[in-house]
Amino acid sequence: MSDFARPYPDVVRDLLTVLTGGTVNEVKEIGAVPPDLIPLDDRPVRRVSHLAGKVLVGKGEQEKAIPWRFSERDFELVAADGLGERSAIRLGRKVRLAPFSTLEVNYYPERLRPTPITDINVGSVARTLLETIAREMATQYQQLQLVYESGFVETAKGDSLEKVVALVDVRRIARGSPVGKVRFSRAAGSSGTIFIPIDSVVTDGKGTRYRTTVEASLVPNQLSAEVWVHGESPKTKLLPAGALAVLERAIAGVASVANAEGTWAAAEDESDDQLRARARRAIHATGKGTRDALRFGLESLPFVSAVSIAEYPDPAVPMPGQVLLTVACTVDTPGNRAIVAQRVEELRPAGIFIETRFAGALKLAVVVNPLFAGDRLDVGQQEAAKDAMRAALIARVAGLAPGATLRLGPMVAQLLGDARVADVKLAWTADGAALADGALLPADKAARLAPEDVSFGPVNFERQAAGGAPVSVMIDLDGRFASLALSEAGAVAGVQQRLQRFAGGLAGGADIGFDAVAAAIRNDASYVIDLERLVIVVETEGGGFVELRRGDPGFVSPASATMVARAVRLTS
Repeated sequence: MSDFARPYPDVVRDLLTVLTGGTVNEVKEIGAVPPDLIPLDDRPVRRVSHLAGKVLVGKGEQEKAIPWRFSERDFELVAADGLGERSAIRLGRKVRLAPFSTLEVNYYPERLRPTPITDINVGSVARTLLETIAREMATQYQQLQLVYESGFVETAKGDSLEKVVALVDVRRIARGSPVGKVRFSRAAGSSGTIFIPIDSVVTDGKGTRYRTTVEASLVPNQLSAEVWVHGESPKTKLLPAGALAVLERAIAGVASVANAEGTWAAAEDESDDQLRARARRAIHATGKGTRDALRFGLESLPFVSAVSIAEYPDPAVPMPGQVLLTVACTVDTPGNRAIVAQRVEELRPAGIFIETRFAGALKLAVVVNPLFAGDRLDVGQQEAAKDAMRAALIARVAGLAPGATLRLGPMVAQLLGDARVADVKLAWTADGAALADGALLPADKAARLAPEDVSFGPVNFERQAAGGAPVSVMIDLDGRFASLALSEAGAVAGVQQRLQRFAGGLAGGADIGFDAVAAAIRNDASYVIDLERLVIVVETEGGGFVELRRGDPGFVSPASATMVARAVRLTS
C-alpha cells in the first residue's frame, strides 16, 4: 500500500533545502547489485544534507530490507573518476543496500544560485512562514493518506468502511437489529471437521430468516457448537427459544439447528472489526475480481480446457490496469466465445480492462521409450501399461495453459508411478518441431495431444534374462477376411504394416498372445478378419514353430529374441 503521509519534519527539511538553493529528493535506482559509487547529477557537490534508502539487516532466512536514514559516518563524498571534484557518494563497507531499492538524496552543489534569504534560523520571519506552510502541507499529506486507506476493507473506518463493504452487499448490524445464537448439532455417524459457512440461513419455517454472522466448525468429536446469527433485515421479527429450527440449505454432517434462547435486539452497533471480518468472508465467497476467480470461473465452463492470464509488467501487457486473457477452447464456436465474454464481464474487477484472445491449436506428438521392470512382461500387461501412459500424457497436456512451460520431470515422475515401468524417455514435437525440456509453449495456442499422436518405441526390460545367442522370431498370419471395404491387396498391405509395427514394439522375453496380435492388426473401417479361422504362426530361428488360435495360451519368446513380421496370407 502506498504511503502518502509525509511527516512534518521531512516537509520542513525539503522546503529549507529548496529555499537555500539545494537539490531536493534526487532519486537513485539501485539494481540487483548495488554499485560502489552513486554519482549525483548537479556536480560538483559541496555537501549532502540528507540521504535515505533501504538496507539489508540479518542473515539467511532472517534477512530483510528496512528503511534507513544514513548519517555522515555511513558515507563519504568522492570524485567519480578518482581525480576531479567530488561528485559521487560512496557508502561504507558495513552498509548493505537492498537490491532493487531507491536512494533519496538532498544536497548542495558547489555553485549555488543567489538567494535573498539570509536568515533561516528558528524564529526568523522566513523560517516562521516556511514552517507554517509546511504544517499545512503535512496536514494535506495526512488527509491524502486517510482518503487512500478509506478505499480498502483492511484500513477503512466508520462510514468509509460501510461504503466499501456495500460493494459486496454487506451492511453493518445496527443497534436494535435482531441478533441471537443458534446451536448446530452433529449428525450421528458423521466424522471429521464440519464447516458452517458464514451467511448460512436458519428460519422458523414460516418465512422469518436469520443468517450466521461468523464462520464456525465442528471439530472431530465435537457434538455441537453455538453460532451468532442476525436478522436478515433490521425489521426481522424477534423469535422465542426453539423457533429457529430449520436449516434452509443442508450442511453435510449437521443433523439439526435450534436456538436455546430467544433472539434479542442488539444493544450497540456492530464494530468496525466485526464488520471487517464479515466483509472479508463475503468478498471471498463472491469469487470475483481476482486472477483465481477469472481462471476458475472460465475453466469451470465445460468447453474451456485452459486459461492463461498476463498482467503488467509482463511484456505482452503495455500498462497497469490491463489484463491479457488467453482462453483455450476444446470446441471453439461463436456461441462459446459469447459465453466466455459474458463470464469475463461477470468476473472482471472494476476499472480493469481485459483483452480476451482465443488460442489456436498446437499439435503435440510424443514418442515414449519405456523400460519395463524385471526381465519379462506378457503382452497384455505391456499394452495395459502403454494405455495408462497414453492416458496420463493426454491428461497432462489438456491441463497446459497457453504460454505454459513444458516440464518433462513431472510427466516422467507420474509415469514411473506404475510399478511395471522402471524408466521412461519422452521425445516431444510441436507442429513437427522438436521440443526440449523447459520449452515455452506459444502464448496464442492451446496444446492438443490426440491418442494417435502418442507412439511407443521398442520395448526393453530392466533386466534381460540369460538366453544365449541372439535369435529371430518370425510371426506369420493365415486366415480369411470376413468383410472388406477396400481391395484385398490393400487390406493385406494394411495388415502387414500393423503387424510390423506390433512386432517392432516387442522385446526379448515378450509373451506373444493371440488377442494382442488380433488387436494390433484390427482396422474395422477397412476390413474385418474372421478370428475363428485366423492362425498365428510363431517360428523361432532354428527352434521349430507354434500355431496360435483363439483361446490358446501365448508364446513366450527367448530373452535374446528379435521379433520380425514375416508373411501375411489372408484371402477374402
